[in-house]
Amino acid sequence: MKIVSFVAATSNSGKTTIIEKVVRILKERGLRVAVIKHASEGFELDRPGKDSWRFREAGADAVVLVGPDRLALMRTIEEGPSMKDLEVLAGNADIVIREGFKNDALNKIEVFRSGVSGRQPLCATDRSFLALVSDRSFAVAVPRFDWNDAAAVADFIATKL
Repeated sequence: MKIVSFVAATSNSGKTTIIEKVVRILKERGLRVAVIKHASEGFELDRPGKDSWRFREAGADAVVLVGPDRLALMRTIEEGPSMKDLEVLAGNADIVIREGFKNDALNKIEVFRSGVSGRQPLCATDRSFLALVSDRSFAVAVPRFDWNDAAAVADFIATKL
Protein backbone atom coordinates (compact mmCIF):
# COMPACT_ATOMS: atom_id res chain seq x y z
CA MET A 1 0.00 0.00 0.00
CA LYS A 2 1.41 3.38 -1.03
CA ILE A 3 0.48 6.60 0.73
CA VAL A 4 0.46 10.18 -0.55
CA SER A 5 -0.78 13.22 1.37
CA PHE A 6 -2.24 16.37 -0.16
CA VAL A 7 -1.76 19.31 2.20
CA ALA A 8 -2.13 23.08 2.07
CA ALA A 9 -1.37 26.07 4.25
CA THR A 10 -5.06 27.02 4.43
CA SER A 11 -8.52 25.59 3.85
CA ASN A 12 -10.32 26.17 0.56
CA SER A 13 -7.08 25.78 -1.35
CA GLY A 14 -8.57 23.15 -3.65
CA LYS A 15 -7.22 19.92 -2.15
CA THR A 16 -10.53 18.12 -2.56
CA THR A 17 -10.91 19.25 -6.17
CA ILE A 18 -7.43 18.03 -7.12
CA ILE A 19 -7.85 14.75 -5.23
CA GLU A 20 -11.21 14.10 -6.90
CA LYS A 21 -9.63 14.45 -10.35
CA VAL A 22 -6.58 12.35 -9.45
CA VAL A 23 -8.76 9.56 -7.99
CA ARG A 24 -10.79 9.36 -11.23
CA ILE A 25 -7.61 9.09 -13.31
CA LEU A 26 -6.00 6.46 -11.06
CA LYS A 27 -9.23 4.42 -11.05
CA GLU A 28 -9.36 4.57 -14.86
CA ARG A 29 -5.88 3.01 -14.80
CA GLY A 30 -7.20 0.07 -12.79
CA LEU A 31 -5.77 1.03 -9.40
CA ARG A 32 -7.63 0.56 -6.12
CA VAL A 33 -7.67 3.96 -4.40
CA ALA A 34 -8.72 4.89 -0.87
CA VAL A 35 -9.03 8.44 0.44
CA ILE A 36 -8.72 9.39 4.09
CA LYS A 37 -9.84 12.95 4.85
CA HIS A 38 -8.90 14.81 8.00
CA ALA A 39 -11.92 16.80 9.18
CA SER A 40 -10.16 19.07 11.67
CA GLU A 41 -13.40 20.66 12.84
CA GLY A 42 -15.30 17.38 13.17
CA PHE A 43 -18.16 16.05 11.06
CA GLU A 44 -21.59 14.46 11.28
CA LEU A 45 -22.30 11.53 8.98
CA ASP A 46 -25.84 10.54 9.75
CA ARG A 47 -28.97 12.61 10.23
CA PRO A 48 -31.13 13.03 13.32
CA GLY A 49 -33.92 10.48 13.42
CA LYS A 50 -32.19 7.87 11.22
CA ASP A 51 -31.53 4.48 12.85
CA SER A 52 -27.74 4.91 12.98
CA TRP A 53 -28.16 8.31 14.66
CA ARG A 54 -30.56 6.81 17.19
CA PHE A 55 -28.09 4.03 18.02
CA ARG A 56 -25.30 6.55 18.58
CA GLU A 57 -27.59 8.75 20.67
CA ALA A 58 -28.46 5.67 22.75
CA GLY A 59 -24.76 5.34 23.57
CA ALA A 60 -23.38 2.79 21.12
CA ASP A 61 -19.60 3.15 20.88
CA ALA A 62 -19.63 1.89 17.29
CA VAL A 63 -22.29 1.71 14.60
CA VAL A 64 -21.71 -0.13 11.33
CA LEU A 65 -24.00 0.50 8.38
CA VAL A 66 -24.04 -2.21 5.73
CA GLY A 67 -25.77 -1.85 2.39
CA PRO A 68 -25.67 -3.91 -0.77
CA ASP A 69 -22.69 -1.98 -2.14
CA ARG A 70 -21.07 -0.08 0.75
CA LEU A 71 -20.19 -0.14 4.41
CA ALA A 72 -19.72 2.72 6.89
CA LEU A 73 -18.28 2.60 10.39
CA MET A 74 -18.89 5.29 12.98
CA ARG A 75 -16.90 4.85 16.14
CA THR A 76 -16.63 7.12 19.15
CA ILE A 77 -12.98 7.84 19.84
CA GLU A 78 -11.20 9.45 22.76
CA GLU A 79 -8.10 10.35 20.77
CA GLY A 80 -7.25 10.39 17.12
CA PRO A 81 -6.42 7.04 15.55
CA SER A 82 -2.86 6.34 14.49
CA MET A 83 -1.95 6.53 10.84
CA LYS A 84 -1.54 2.74 10.86
CA ASP A 85 -5.12 2.36 12.16
CA LEU A 86 -6.38 4.60 9.37
CA GLU A 87 -4.47 2.64 6.74
CA VAL A 88 -6.06 -0.60 7.97
CA LEU A 89 -9.50 1.01 7.69
CA ALA A 90 -8.69 2.05 4.12
CA GLY A 91 -8.74 -1.62 3.20
CA ASN A 92 -7.20 -3.32 0.23
CA ALA A 93 -5.98 -0.27 -1.71
CA ASP A 94 -3.04 0.16 -4.04
CA ILE A 95 -2.78 3.85 -3.16
CA VAL A 96 -4.09 5.70 -0.12
CA ILE A 97 -4.56 9.42 -0.60
CA ARG A 98 -4.72 11.41 2.60
CA GLU A 99 -6.22 14.88 2.58
CA GLY A 100 -4.90 17.12 5.31
CA PHE A 101 -2.95 15.65 8.22
CA LYS A 102 -0.48 18.49 7.61
CA ASN A 103 1.45 17.78 10.81
CA ASP A 104 1.60 14.02 10.28
CA ALA A 105 1.78 13.74 6.50
CA LEU A 106 3.75 11.24 4.45
CA ASN A 107 4.82 11.87 0.85
CA LYS A 108 3.41 15.39 0.88
CA ILE A 109 2.10 17.15 -2.20
CA GLU A 110 1.23 20.78 -1.57
CA VAL A 111 -1.82 22.40 -3.12
CA PHE A 112 -1.40 26.17 -3.45
CA ARG A 113 -3.97 28.55 -4.88
CA SER A 114 -3.33 32.26 -5.41
CA GLY A 115 -5.36 34.54 -3.19
CA VAL A 116 -6.14 31.71 -0.79
CA SER A 117 -2.95 29.95 0.28
CA GLY A 118 -0.78 32.89 1.33
CA ARG A 119 2.21 34.51 -0.33
CA GLN A 120 4.43 31.53 -1.04
CA PRO A 121 4.10 27.76 -0.91
CA LEU A 122 5.14 25.84 2.18
CA CYS A 123 7.48 23.78 0.02
CA ALA A 124 9.58 26.89 -0.67
CA THR A 125 11.12 26.51 2.79
CA ASP A 126 10.20 22.91 3.72
CA ARG A 127 12.17 20.29 1.79
CA SER A 128 9.97 17.41 2.96
CA PHE A 129 7.48 17.97 0.11
CA LEU A 130 7.48 15.79 -3.00
CA ALA A 131 5.69 18.22 -5.30
CA LEU A 132 3.59 21.35 -5.68
CA VAL A 133 0.25 21.76 -7.46
CA SER A 134 -0.43 25.44 -8.09
CA ASP A 135 -2.24 27.91 -10.31
CA ARG A 136 0.94 29.96 -10.72
CA SER A 137 4.65 29.40 -11.18
CA PHE A 138 7.11 29.35 -8.30
CA ALA A 139 10.83 28.68 -8.16
CA VAL A 140 10.80 25.64 -5.87
CA ALA A 141 13.09 22.65 -5.50
CA VAL A 142 10.31 20.11 -6.17
CA PRO A 143 8.32 19.31 -9.32
CA ARG A 144 5.48 21.81 -9.90
CA PHE A 145 2.26 20.81 -11.61
CA ASP A 146 -0.32 23.14 -13.07
CA TRP A 147 -3.61 23.33 -11.23
CA ASN A 148 -5.43 22.11 -14.36
CA ASP A 149 -3.17 19.12 -15.06
CA ALA A 150 -4.47 16.37 -12.79
CA ALA A 151 -3.23 13.75 -15.27
CA ALA A 152 0.37 14.87 -14.69
CA VAL A 153 -0.19 14.73 -10.92
CA ALA A 154 -1.59 11.19 -11.24
CA ASP A 155 1.39 10.20 -13.42
CA PHE A 156 3.77 11.58 -10.82
CA ILE A 157 2.06 9.68 -8.00
CA ALA A 158 1.98 6.41 -9.96
CA THR A 159 5.64 6.77 -10.95
CA LYS A 160 6.95 8.06 -7.61
CA LEU A 161 5.15 5.51 -5.47
